Amino acid sequence: MDQFAINLIVLGKSGVGKSSFCNYLFDKPGLFETGSGKPVTTWEKNFQSHTFAHQGHLLNVFDSVGLEADNYGRWLDQFDRFMQQRRERPMEPETWIHGAFYVINASSARLEPVDLNLIKRIGQDAQIPLQVILTNADVAGDKVEALTREIHKLCPGVSVTPLCSVSVRKRGGQSTQAFGREEVLSLYLEQSHAFLSKRLAAMSCLNFKRVLMEMRNTMVSKIEKADLSLFKIADLDLDREIELPDFDEVFSDLRSFDDYLSSFGFVGDWGTSDELESAVTRVFDDFQSEMEGRFKEIEGGFESDSLMRKVGALFEAAKIILTLKSTLIGWLDEGFERVDAELDRLFVKYAEQDNFFARCLTPSVMVVKSKLFGIF
Repeated sequence: MDQFAINLIVLGKSGVGKSSFCNYLFDKPGLFETGSGKPVTTWEKNFQSHTFAHQGHLLNVFDSVGLEADNYGRWLDQFDRFMQQRRERPMEPETWIHGAFYVINASSARLEPVDLNLIKRIGQDAQIPLQVILTNADVAGDKVEALTREIHKLCPGVSVTPLCSVSVRKRGGQSTQAFGREEVLSLYLEQSHAFLSKRLAAMSCLNFKRVLMEMRNTMVSKIEKADLSLFKIADLDLDREIELPDFDEVFSDLRSFDDYLSSFGFVGDWGTSDELESAVTRVFDDFQSEMEGRFKEIEGGFESDSLMRKVGALFEAAKIILTLKSTLIGWLDEGFERVDAELDRLFVKYAEQDNFFARCLTPSVMVVKSKLFGIF
């Protein structure tokens, strides 16, 4: 796979230091135009991006127009449309928004309602990693700690990082050094890895369900077309009549999200891959053991000294032979439905409260009943 960029958005009110923060964070002085408390990013440039390399990762940064009292409605409308566009291709991870920075001036007396609304909208509703950045932390004094406490109280679980994006020489020869860059980037990459691992694992469950459905339909089609005539049953060669798909090729999607993680510059989450593979293999193995048990029970009936068990075994064998196609398809569906249910369980575990894949959650339709005696 090609290398993909980690997409992140930078949000905040006008004059809080978003552009200075970006210049400092990505070590690109002057790339993001700065101003003295005035709006810098224009509506024409709203949510336009710049791409940077950092420690083997590509970071795609979407800058935004600063929020002001008279532009909130327009800003929110454009923000919602931008986020919706980034949800339109849920099975293409490179199009997602992978995280956000919400910038607040640390000198603020308190968290404004507009800030609180957007922080909750991003972190809780969009379910993407979010860091609140407190700029001007070098001169804010005790306000940094007070604002951090307020954010943690009103927005539990949200990360808050104090930062000073510019070095300033003060009167008397003293100077303030920029700080916070490494803390912000380290935490962000950690959050991104955890976020991508979970969401890609959930996506892999959906991909795997799709692959299984295609496999099931292929196998059913082969069964329905196969010559399973009653008069040829003694010479039946199922391997020749019903050629099964290459399971290694079919299950190659199992580790696809590890490839995606590598494409974003992260080490693959092999533990999750192993969990997926082990869960599916276990269900198939358990079902196979049950099927073997059914046939052994019939075989045991024929070998029994009990006339009733012999008659019962004969009836079961005849029923299988006379309804061979529908029986095979029924067994097939039973096995696939169990795997499908296990993948649903894993999907809920990985997705948790994230409804990002809601449009992809279509009910599985595995069972297709063949006509009784559809063997002739």
